[in-house]
Amino acid sequence: MKESQARIYIIDDDPGVLFLHKIMVKEGKLSDDPITHSDAGKAFESILLLDKHSSRILVFLDINMPHIDGWDFLDLLENNVNHADIKVIMVTSSLSKADREKSKEFARVIDFWEKPIDEEQVAVLKSKLGDWLLSS
Repeated sequence: MKESQARIYIIDDDPGVLFLHKIMVKEGKLSDDPITHSDAGKAFESILLLDKHSSRILVFLDINMPHIDGWDFLDLLENNVNHADIKVIMVTSSLSKADREKSKEFARVIDFWEKPIDEEQVAVLKSKLGDWLLSS
């Protein structure tokens, strides 16, 4: 991965979803090497090590996970990450309007998608974030 590229994290407790979303991210040319985690706590620890002004991180985040769910993860980011530029897309099987509304309470959440992510969503995201994904 080039140092100037944003890091991509995919966080979901379902191995099949992790596999599929990793393929979508690679085929959509968002990243050659997305980082996958089935444990949100371990993902958070990894992101915390990257908390510096030059870091840009895009997170595809599931809501319903054991131990630390998506909301807890967002709270951890909010309360502990001070420098990295982090954008989050909630990717969930939840059709709950309440979940969609709750996601708007978090400044880092830029979108709310239903699983699984698809090529069109990735293409739109890439055009929307273009320079942010690639610039230093």
